[in-house]
Amino acid sequence: MVGMPTNITRKDATASTPTFAEQMVTKLQAEILAGSGGVRSTSIDGMTINVSRRDLLKELTHWQKVVARQKGTRPTALTIDLSNAATDID
Repeated sequence: MVGMPTNITRKDATASTPTFAEQMVTKLQAEILAGSGGVRSTSIDGMTINVSRRDLLKELTHWQKVVARQKGTRPTALTIDLSNAATDID
C-alpha cells in the first residue's frame, strides 16, 4: 500500500520555526543559567555587549511578554488601577 503524501501548509511550516522573540527567550534563558551572577559579556545577533544578570532578567521578562502577546496568551493590559479615579461626575 502506498502512503498518501502529507500536505504541509504554510501555517505548518511557520509553526515549526521559532519567532525572533522565542529565539531571544531561549538565548537569554541559556545566558542566565550559564552565568555566575556578575557582569557578563554576551553576543546576540553578532553584537557583543556587557550586561549584568539583572539586565538579562529584565530583557528576558520583556521577550517573554512579547512571545505571550504573539501567541495570544497575554492580554494587552493586565490590570487597571482605578484607585485615583473620580467617583463623582459633575
